[in-house]
This record gives sequence, structure tokens and C-alpha cells, in this order.
Amino acid sequence: MYVAKCKHGESFQEGSIVPYADFQISPCSAVLNYGQGLYEGLKAYRTEDGRIMLFRPDQNALRLQSGAHRLCMPYPSVDQFVSSVKQVVLANKKWVCIKLESKK
Repeated sequence: MYVAKCKHGESFQEGSIVPYADFQISPCSAVLNYGQGLYEGLKAYRTEDGRIMLFRPDQNALRLQSGAHRLCMPYPSVDQFVSSVKQVVLANKKWVCIKLESKK
């Protein structure tokens, strides 16, 4: 699980991988009171030679920033986002599958 903190009016701090656990959320949180939140999916896969590839993580970061901006939410930089995704993928590399060929 990756955790990066952000205080009101500030940028996200450097985050880190932490053991999976419960976490605290304020009862005043906008996600609980107004359903304010974002979801961004990203694909990681292994090549035939075993390398792990991410499909356009920078584009995911830009979409996340765009959505967060519209919702007046803080967002990480593109570099912070891509770095955090890489850390999470490497921490979970045993679950990354080999890309399957599509049927034509």
C-alpha cells in the first residue's frame, strides 16, 4: 500500500510503501460527505522476456491531475505519480501477468 500525505494548500509529500493496514479518514472528508473522489486505472504487464511494462503512466497522471483540478482537489506531480505507481508495481511484481496476445 502506498501512502503520501498532503496538507491543505501544500503539495504532496514524498510517499512510501507501507504494510497493508486499516487507515484513518476524517468524518468531515469530502469523499464521505459528497462522494468526491477520483479513480484512475492503469495497466502493468510482463513482456515475453519477463520485463514489467506500464502502459502510458504519464497519461494517467495527466488525466488524474485534470480531474482533481476540476474537483478542486490536490494532486501529485506527474513524476510523483509515475514514481509511486512504479514502487507499487515492483512491490507486487509477483502478481504482474504476461501480456496475452489478442485474437484477431
